[in-house]
Amino acid sequence: MLLAKMAAAGVVIWFYLTAKDHDEPPVKWAIIGLMGFAITWELAHLAADTLLPKSPSAAFISSNLPAFVGVAAAWLIRKKLLLDAKRDNS
Repeated sequence: MLLAKMAAAGVVIWFYLTAKDHDEPPVKWAIIGLMGFAITWELAHLAADTLLPKSPSAAFISSNLPAFVGVAAAWLIRKKLLLDAKRDNS
């Protein structure tokens, strides 16, 4: 859970700074990034709890894997926001 919280904070900072660099609304981007991360994390967490067996190694995977899935989703969301910002500015 600590990894997920650190990743969420990193996503917020990452989106905020990216938006600021591209003259876009930084708070809006930070909220979009956080919501995308949180929704994806929750879905991955539910899937991992449902699909993985109850064992110590599976518990480790099911607690950390959703954070990586959330960051991957945030990367895709950021990429889409950057493409939209580039298209709007040209």
